[in-house]
Formats: sequence, C-alpha cells, structure tokens
Amino acid sequence: MPIELTEQQQQRALGSPGEHLRQVVDPRAGATYILIPESEYEAVREAIEDRRVQRAIRATALRNAAGRMDEGP
Repeated sequence: MPIELTEQQQQRALGSPGEHLRQVVDPRAGATYILIPESEYEAVREAIEDRRVQRAIRATALRNAAGRMDEGP
C-alpha cells in the first residue's frame, strides 16, 4: 500500500530532482532504507532473483556431480 508523503516529507526525503539516492531512517526499528524509483527497484529485484536462481542451479549441479562421483565406474 503506497504511503503519500506530505510536502515537507517530500522535500526532506526526496530532495531535488537529480540528487543521489536518499536514506530514510525508521527510529523505532533503527533501520535505514534507501528510496529508489520503482522502475529501478524492479530491475534490482529481478537481478537478485536471477542470482538466486543461478545459485540454486549451481548447487543442484554440484550435488549431481558429487552423486555421480560416489557411484564409481
């Protein structure tokens, strides 16, 4: 669910167009968040998912190779 920022929050959180990525701190959790445009987030999310898939494929390939080695000639 999107949260709409007030004018003051927009000024502080988003800064001027063209500025670097902005950090927002949640004082309750002590967590810091980076605000990025949704289109950039989607690209990053896809890259992370692709990396997870590649790791899973690699792990499966290694298990299969190890299993074949244990079988012997």
